[in-house]
Amino acid sequence: MTMLDNKLFADYESNHIVMTYPSMHVELEYYKKIKHVYINLSKILSHNKILQSFIVPKDFKESKSFLHELNQHVNIIKYDCDDIWIRDYYPKIYLKNGSKYKLDFDYNAYGEKYPFRKDDYFKYTLDQYNTEFDLSGFVLEGGNLEFSKRGVAISNSRCLKKNNYKCSVQDVLDKLLFIKNKLSFNELHMIEVGNIQGDDTNGHIDNLVRFIDDENIVYFASNDKQYINFDIAKELEHQLLIIKRKSKIIKNIFPIFHNEEDTFIYNDNYYPYSKLNFVITSNCIIFPSIKKNQSYLSNWIEKIASSKKKYIINCEGILIENGGLHCLSANI
Repeated sequence: MTMLDNKLFADYESNHIVMTYPSMHVELEYYKKIKHVYINLSKILSHNKILQSFIVPKDFKESKSFLHELNQHVNIIKYDCDDIWIRDYYPKIYLKNGSKYKLDFDYNAYGEKYPFRKDDYFKYTLDQYNTEFDLSGFVLEGGNLEFSKRGVAISNSRCLKKNNYKCSVQDVLDKLLFIKNKLSFNELHMIEVGNIQGDDTNGHIDNLVRFIDDENIVYFASNDKQYINFDIAKELEHQLLIIKRKSKIIKNIFPIFHNEEDTFIYNDNYYPYSKLNFVITSNCIIFPSIKKNQSYLSNWIEKIASSKKKYIINCEGILIENGGLHCLSANI
C-alpha cells in the first residue's frame, strides 16, 4: 500500500457544498417541495459552518429566489444549467501537494435521456482549478464514483457500460485503468448490479455504497423478501463481501436496511429512494427520508457508526425529479 501524492477528495473531509438553483423547475406543481429540500439542506449546512455555492442563471434575480430566506452568505456562480444534478457533471476534485486539481470527464445525462449540453460544458468554466488531464470521450458521472482519501474507489460497471454505449467494454476498462494509474489508487473495485426501482442513472453507486470514513463503508441492504429491491440488495451484499475480503484497507461494511416502508410511489410510479443517497461533510451527515419512514429514521440514525452530527430531511420533492440529496450537491 502506498501513500498517495494524488488523491481524490473524499466527501467526508469536505467543508464546501455546491448546488444548482432549481430555476428550471419553478413551474412544476411540486416545486414547493423541491424548494423546501434546498432550504432545509442549506440551513443545516449553514448551522454546521459548511461553505455553500449556488449556480444560478445568468439573468438570476435574487429578490425573486428563495436564497434570501436562508439568512446567510452563499457564493453565487452564474451559469445556465440544464438540470440540478450537479453531482454528476461537476468535475471530480483531487489533491496534489496540498492543492486542488480537477479531473474533467464527459456527461451525457445517463445515456442522452435528457438535455445535457450546457451541463457537460460547465466543467470548462471552472478556472479556479488547475487540470493536468481530462477524460474527453468518457462518461464518468460523479454519482457513480465513491472513494476514500486512502485511495480506495468503488464504481458500478453496469452503469459505466450503459452510459458509455458508444464505447466498447475494453475502452471502458482502459479508461478506468488510466485513472487508477494517474491518481495512483491503492484499490479500484467494481460492482456489477442493476439499478434500484425508479433509478434512471443505470445504477449509480451513491444509491448503493458509501464511505463514511477512511476504512468503513455502508451499503444498501434488505431482509424483506417482499421489498421491490430485495434481489438487488442481496446481490450487492454478495459482491461487497468479496471486495471486503480482497481489500487491504476496507475494514468493515455496515448494512443500511430497507423494506416496504422505504418505497416511494407518486402517481403510481416508483421513485429511487435510498438511505444511501445522503450528504456527508467534515462534521455532519444528512439523510434523506420520506413520510412513510420519517418517524423510525429519527431513532435509526443514531445507530450509524459515525461521530458526525446526524440529520434527516424529507426528500420527496427531488425524488419525483428522479434524484436525491447527494445527487443535487457536490462536495468540493
